[in-house]
Amino acid sequence: MTEDTQPAAGRGGGRKGRGPRGGRGGRGRQGNNPANPGQRDASSNQDGGADGDGGGGRRGGGRGGGRGRGGRGRGRGGRGRGRGRQSNSPSEKQNDDKTEAPTENVNVNININVNVNPSEASSNNNNNNNNAKKNSNNKPKRENQNKAKKNDNKNDNKNDNKNDNKKEEQKKNPPQTGKNEKGKGNKQNNKDKDSSSNQKQNNNKDTKQNNKDDSNQNKGANNKNEGGKNSNNNKPNNNNTQQKKNEGKKGPNNTKKTEPKSPYALAVPPSEPQLTNDINYKRGETITVLHVAEKPSIALAIAKGLSGGSTEQGGGRGMPMHEFTNPPFPKAPHASKCKHKVTSVAGHVFSVDFHPKYQSWDAVDPAELFTAPIVKKAQNQGVIKNLENGARGANFIVLWMDCDREGENINFEVLDCCMHMMASGGTSSNFDRVYRAYFSAINPSDIQKAYKALGKPDKNQALSVDARQELDLKVGVAFSRFQTRYFQGRYGDLDSAVLSYGPCQTPTLQFCVKRQIEIETFKPEPFWVLELNVFKRGRMLQALWNSGRSFNKGKVENLLAEAQEKGAVVTVTSVVTKEKKQGRPVPLNTVALLKACSKALGIGPHAAMQAAERLYLMGYLSYPRTESTAYPNSFDIRGTLQQQATDGRWGKYVRDLMNTGINKSKGGVDMGDHPPITPCRGGSYELSGDMGRVFDLVVRHFIASVSPDAVWKSTAIEFEVDALGEKGKFSLRGKELVSPGFLAIVLSREYGEDAEGGDEDEEERSIPEFQKGELILLAGCRSESNSTKVAVASGEPVRANLLIREKMTTPPSLLTESELIGLMEKHGIGTDASIPTHIENIQKRRYCDLQTAGRRLHPTKLGLVLVQGYHQIDSTLVLPQIRSDIEDQCAMIAKGIASRADVVEKAIELFSGKFDYFVKNIGKMDVLFGSSFSKLEDIGKPFTRCGLSRRYLQYIPGPPPRLYNKYTETVYALPVGGIVKQWTGRTCPVEGCNFELCLYSVGQPQRTFPLCPYCFNHPDWALESDAFPEDQVEREDKSKEKQIKTVAGKMLTLECPLPDEHPLIEELTVSPDPDSDGVLILDPHLGPKWRLVATRAPTIVHLPQNVEKVTVLDKKDDVLGVHLMRVKFKDGDSPVPDGTKHECCFPVDELMQGLVRVHHGSDRLKATPRGGRGRGRGRGRGRGGRGRGRR
Repeated sequence: MTEDTQPAAGRGGGRKGRGPRGGRGGRGRQGNNPANPGQRDASSNQDGGADGDGGGGRRGGGRGGGRGRGGRGRGRGGRGRGRGRQSNSPSEKQNDDKTEAPTENVNVNININVNVNPSEASSNNNNNNNNAKKNSNNKPKRENQNKAKKNDNKNDNKNDNKNDNKKEEQKKNPPQTGKNEKGKGNKQNNKDKDSSSNQKQNNNKDTKQNNKDDSNQNKGANNKNEGGKNSNNNKPNNNNTQQKKNEGKKGPNNTKKTEPKSPYALAVPPSEPQLTNDINYKRGETITVLHVAEKPSIALAIAKGLSGGSTEQGGGRGMPMHEFTNPPFPKAPHASKCKHKVTSVAGHVFSVDFHPKYQSWDAVDPAELFTAPIVKKAQNQGVIKNLENGARGANFIVLWMDCDREGENINFEVLDCCMHMMASGGTSSNFDRVYRAYFSAINPSDIQKAYKALGKPDKNQALSVDARQELDLKVGVAFSRFQTRYFQGRYGDLDSAVLSYGPCQTPTLQFCVKRQIEIETFKPEPFWVLELNVFKRGRMLQALWNSGRSFNKGKVENLLAEAQEKGAVVTVTSVVTKEKKQGRPVPLNTVALLKACSKALGIGPHAAMQAAERLYLMGYLSYPRTESTAYPNSFDIRGTLQQQATDGRWGKYVRDLMNTGINKSKGGVDMGDHPPITPCRGGSYELSGDMGRVFDLVVRHFIASVSPDAVWKSTAIEFEVDALGEKGKFSLRGKELVSPGFLAIVLSREYGEDAEGGDEDEEERSIPEFQKGELILLAGCRSESNSTKVAVASGEPVRANLLIREKMTTPPSLLTESELIGLMEKHGIGTDASIPTHIENIQKRRYCDLQTAGRRLHPTKLGLVLVQGYHQIDSTLVLPQIRSDIEDQCAMIAKGIASRADVVEKAIELFSGKFDYFVKNIGKMDVLFGSSFSKLEDIGKPFTRCGLSRRYLQYIPGPPPRLYNKYTETVYALPVGGIVKQWTGRTCPVEGCNFELCLYSVGQPQRTFPLCPYCFNHPDWALESDAFPEDQVEREDKSKEKQIKTVAGKMLTLECPLPDEHPLIEELTVSPDPDSDGVLILDPHLGPKWRLVATRAPTIVHLPQNVEKVTVLDKKDDVLGVHLMRVKFKDGDSPVPDGTKHECCFPVDELMQGLVRVHHGSDRLKATPRGGRGRGRGRGRGRGGRGRGRR
């Protein structure tokens, strides 16, 4: 082994070599095994020393290395020409990239190309590996390196991977197994680096860790191929021996922490990942397994299911931690003892948002959002700490998230937080010891089955969710910000907090608007039909005219006259009676459940999904998000039925069904995600409301799906008025139920398939017996010859009459929720899990109103104008085709066929161009708004004076509330969440402002603060007067960090709307607030109940009732820097010994501290249907600590 590839190990570090004018470098890193980065080296005889970076020449760096315990670095300086020689030391290469953490082995060989068939990708990789081997046979090191580099570049071109800096790429790919294997690992690692670099362009510091995982997996696969041998000295790998020596030394504190990388940079192939059996653990040792579920209730069910009910709850941080010993872990059967820890998250661990720089609605052009970096923000730090503590020292992790794409995405969020805390696994990497449980119900038997058949998490599905989240965020927020600011600055009665656009939400709205337009544009027309009524056995039977209808009244009248003139007879030309089967329903998937709940139970999709999810968490139902409509072969139908056999509502039917024989479900498709929705336990009469009704529907549907078909007796009779020929044919149809089959258990006969050959005109009714050839007298005829014919033929008093019926065409009905769900499924809008949310959103945004009778959706004026406006500019923004294509692309990512980066890049490019066109042509939509809504200057009332024009501003109540200057067409946003009132007419003290002040009251108990509309909209109030208001500069306002984004880009303000440094607030400040970083000011209401209010906390300091007047003085305390206050007490009730006036510095005055009463309230607001802005982010503040009581 040469010096350049010598692995360093042990303690200490070499000193850097020095080159001419290169300076002295820092200490080298702790030694690492280049064949297995991130683990202590065991194949070197040295106990200490670390390779140090060589000092640079005048324009470059040398190379150096250290040997021996604490030995000096033997560095060699560069020659001072060019860039010097690049070090090949593994430690030096790791130092080149500060964000690259020590990687670990994974025995999964990841190799996927963008838009390339997986088999082709594998072939490309093998060819490149062979080329690399040819370039590494006993040739000088520099030559091998150059040739491997050329091979890498060829492969990069072949797979269309972009790399702007090839030399930087070389630095980031250390040798995998030594000199002779130099070219073998670089090819795949360069691909990983490209994928990682694409994600780094987003500056996503919160989500970097997963790129490292991708790179680790490739490195691990290459190392595994070497069979544990060192290619340079052909000595056996002693990693296991060294691991025993280091046991007990390596822990969380020895693990180098790095910033997490952007998530999931490289997808795994769609084929099943290869599970490793090379897990290093001692025979008979105790192992620890951490189980992580998606919700606390599922974690508890898993703990009880695996332990048999005997668990102890540990001290988890943020989430419960259940602990128990045994059962044995399937992937480590020889371990003598297995300690299990079960905890959970609460849904997604991270949320996706824009970088804080792009949060402002006013300062950021919406067009910039398409290229703006996104970050993943922690939802709850306590959950993350709990995961880290639970994973510390764990040998294995088992993920129990919901088995869908969202659950897979949460899996990798969990791994981001805690995989680095796992105990060392010898030659196996941490990811080798991560497993995923696949389950569809959380009863003990299903939990046990999932535990015994663990798989691996699928990164492709996680990537597809990332792609969809990024597209929805960028596209939705860009359009929403622009159109909200544009139209709310022009119209005052829009009746919506935000004019949002959504790639799924807007096409959903378009379906409703399209139906509404069809109704509004429908013009009723009269039409005429011939109606034949046959009277037999005391019943009148109405036969339908086979010609349908005619819009020519004269033609129909002529036919009737002809029949009457000729003395026509009605002849029975055909009588057909047969049995028809109505097939039992296919098993229930999510979409069918939502449609049935809306149509049969009157429960909306959102409420139905919530009820189904609660039933799932309680163990009553299987997983409610599934696309499957067929039971898998392994599904225990009889066992599931047996659970319902004792229920008083359907138990007898179930017992009879099991005795007579269970039928296989008809049709349907097993999508492989989850089985259809089924009950998991016997019914409970404790279930009530929506949950009880949904459970009842699911149970009945499941029983019906394995019940016999219903059998009907269908009768079809054809009549002919002989005088009219083909124009005189009529039909009479009816059916009778012979065997109810599954209809005996369902609530509505609309369940199941249509009867075989059924007709929509076929009513459930009995038909009297008719004979073919039978003649019936047609009443009203002028000739008597027809009566003679009838009497001879039948001898039975049967008659018929023929008449004309005038009718009107009718418009279609409004879309029902059930119909809308069907359209969304048909056109690929949303997923089975997101469809209820999109329907809910168009109602929350006031784009549609729900008519409870029939569950029909009626578009509002705003919804109609928006959709018609999109059609005026670019119809593809509302048509379902684009979104359907994006959903298809995300599905390809999930299958490993497409690259996340490519899908996102192309979609962003498409929508960015559409956004630019939309902005340029917004006037076309503005014309529609102008004809439907009132402009700001036409509504509102004079409120306060503008400091610039000296004219009154009009108050627009909103939502959102705002002030409008109709002379300059300027809009000033007001804080949201409280009440804005007029004040005394006083103007702002900021020089050059002169805006009339108002009051802002918020919170419980209510606190009141002074408000300047201009300073609230322009936080640069502190500028010099000669720069006011032009030439404004940006200044970060600390107070804005404590507020939440809302409608017009302004804030949901739960505290003082102006910063504490504002002159208006400063002149009222009498004390710092000990419970927050704010101050206490005198309430501007000025009596008669005097009090101080906190600017940054829901705190009120009540002054005693015997106070008559309080004045804040200009004089300040020399130490605290707050204003002094003068308190005048009422005559005869003064605590002041020598009078009624008391001048003091409130925070340190003992007299006043003993008289006041402190009240701590709440700054929470009740949620309203109008809501706030969906994409805004912010930070609320509590009061920071307990109150001090009386002061």
